[in-house]
Amino acid sequence: MAKKVMIICGSPRENGNTMTLAGWAAEGARAAGADVEIVDAAKLKYKVNGCTACMACQKMEQYRCVIDDEATPVLARIAEKDMLVFASPVYFMGFSAQIKLLMDRMFSLVKIKGEDYTLAPGYAEIDYALIASGGGRMEDGLNLVEQNMQAIAAFGKKTAKSLLIPFAPLEAGGIASNEELRKKAVAFGEELAGT
Repeated sequence: MAKKVMIICGSPRENGNTMTLAGWAAEGARAAGADVEIVDAAKLKYKVNGCTACMACQKMEQYRCVIDDEATPVLARIAEKDMLVFASPVYFMGFSAQIKLLMDRMFSLVKIKGEDYTLAPGYAEIDYALIASGGGRMEDGLNLVEQNMQAIAAFGKKTAKSLLIPFAPLEAGGIASNEELRKKAVAFGEELAGT
């Protein structure tokens, strides 16, 4: 059975470096037999900015967000996937706001149980990966984004695979002609399909 992969891209630029990398990784994963869905988080229409902490998701049995907007069905499909990939440029030492809006709403996919606040995710066997590009060195934010991704994966008792691209050109699509990076991203996608 084909591995089901969701790549959530958090770049505000349609033809930016991060979307280019995500497309190349998707190409590699598809070539290796995976079923890949790319979600452009910047194009989703939201009713609110991120999680509102209404706690309604914690008061129901289902693992879903009660806010009815374009993010809600994306969140629901996460539990159907085998692999969740966050693709983000590094903005001010972290994930982009576009990806954080959706990421924070993933709170609805977790239940807080008991007096000891045990966390129970609504998805069991999902694997994680990160694609991140930054205009500077690894220590200029890429490492921090990777640490954040590893913490997210550890919550599900997993580790995340990472494709980190330092010194990415600052202009939109500046890496599009870089054949070496293309091969690296395609190979990363193939690896994700085989994980």
